[in-house]
Amino acid sequence: MEELVYLERPHLTKPYLIIGFEGWPNAAEVSSFTLQHLIERLGAKKFASIPTESFYQISSLRPMAVIKEGRCLELKSPGNHFYYVKNPFFDPLILFYGVEPHLRWNVFTDLILDLAERFNTRQIFTIGGTYDYIPHTYPPMVSALFNQEGLREKVIQAGLRLTEYTGPISIHTFILEEAKKRGMEAVSLWGHAPQYLQTRNIKVACSVLKKLMDWTHIELDLSELENASDYFEEQVNHLVEQDPKLQEIISKLEEAYKRAEKIPPPLGKEEELKDDKVVYIQAFLKKLEDEEKKEG
Repeated sequence: MEELVYLERPHLTKPYLIIGFEGWPNAAEVSSFTLQHLIERLGAKKFASIPTESFYQISSLRPMAVIKEGRCLELKSPGNHFYYVKNPFFDPLILFYGVEPHLRWNVFTDLILDLAERFNTRQIFTIGGTYDYIPHTYPPMVSALFNQEGLREKVIQAGLRLTEYTGPISIHTFILEEAKKRGMEAVSLWGHAPQYLQTRNIKVACSVLKKLMDWTHIELDLSELENASDYFEEQVNHLVEQDPKLQEIISKLEEAYKRAEKIPPPLGKEEELKDDKVVYIQAFLKKLEDEEKKEG
């Protein structure tokens, strides 16, 4: 049951492997949206899957059903699928889209890396999203974690921030370390979304996509995503205009980032998101209020 299930064995010459997960490393849906967008827009074809039975707690990741008039019309279980893309204008791709497993990371990772070795993968990328204390008025930050020292200069030249973090990890880091043991190059790209915008953030996902495309030379039209930014920016700015407290919070974040020189000054309108579910800020406001009380 732990073996990969192949629907097809395509011939691919040194493909890039791009990995995304739903779950904990998918803040602002950066990972899931990026992989879904690549799969749909590049016409990727499914060719292999990892069975889910032995990697998840069913009470935490339940199957989904469609029930109408007393009958179950559809039953779906979470999937972990590999897709491939062959395009004459750029190197072949293998895209993996799944759900971060709850159990047996070592076995799950081995299945992914075994496939990567079988296809003589050129490089591995994992795509993640994280919430950060960053104002939406600045260009999105994309940071990177790499597993081979020889990748450091390429990461810096690509305009990626070097990841600084101490705490619980996602399976991304585990994959990078296991790939290192096999002598495989791997980079983890992380899009940083504002903590006070708890929703799908296409602005951040688009920034991650651009960095990935620059590195791998994937050709993909992002104009639709870029155009959607104007609508999202209007929504967020309208909310900010009506909320003096939120204006104060964003102003403090801007000043903190200027002092820390973590990101460049605002550039005006940047790529953003068209989405009806815009902002959930109450938890963030309460956190800042609690911090202010402690400081007082």
